Amino acid sequence: MADVLVVILDLWQTILIDQRDWGRERTRIRLEGAQQALQEFGESYTEDQLREAYRACYRTCRAVREEGRDLSFKQQVETFVGNIDDGLLERVDRQTFARILNRYADAFYDSPPVVADGVHDMLKTLKLRDYRLGLISNTGMTPGRLFRAYMEEIEIIQFFDHLTFSDEVLMAKPAPAIFLHTLASMGALVDHTVFVGDHLRNDIMGAQELGMRTVWVEGFDTSELDVTPTASIKKIADLPDALEGLKES
Repeated sequence: MADVLVVILDLWQTILIDQRDWGRERTRIRLEGAQQALQEFGESYTEDQLREAYRACYRTCRAVREEGRDLSFKQQVETFVGNIDDGLLERVDRQTFARILNRYADAFYDSPPVVADGVHDMLKTLKLRDYRLGLISNTGMTPGRLFRAYMEEIEIIQFFDHLTFSDEVLMAKPAPAIFLHTLASMGALVDHTVFVGDHLRNDIMGAQELGMRTVWVEGFDTSELDVTPTASIKKIADLPDALEGLKES
């Protein structure tokens, strides 16, 4: 079996751990921010109207990602605003739209995820063992630029040789294109690469369909999808040992 030279990690629920209540708080902040900006512009909408537009935006983005594509962050917010009311996107001025867009993004900082236990030591160990590290993230409702800033703030960005965010490359897991893009950007070969993530479909199945070995971080995905990772770990801190096990198998 080929040596493992490159390790590509997922971000959400792998390196950063989120909880449903924190996500609900970000939603509340986004909706309140949009409501206030629109009121000051002269357009009044109820919370229910904004929430339904938000749900419609989510459904649209999910459908796009199901096709292996993604929207830019600006396009996502445009979709949200456009679903609030017919013609609203064309009516709002640039300043109002910018306020909505910025609050939509910055809600991440008002209710951020936490760093998984042991991440810093795990990344240090992998770099000391000369692995090249990449990351692929479906960004959801937070732009890649903020994830970069947050990764710099929590002092982990320096460990990575390449970062791929779906809203920037307009591709999404589990489609092959985003994996191939990252491999090409890193000059990496499938046989020498391991993908690590929590999501059975997006991370494990997506990577394995290209022939990559995988390590599944258990405990978050309960879908019971019929896919068998190469290895499984209970927590991300166990990754260095799991990679050593792959070498010996």
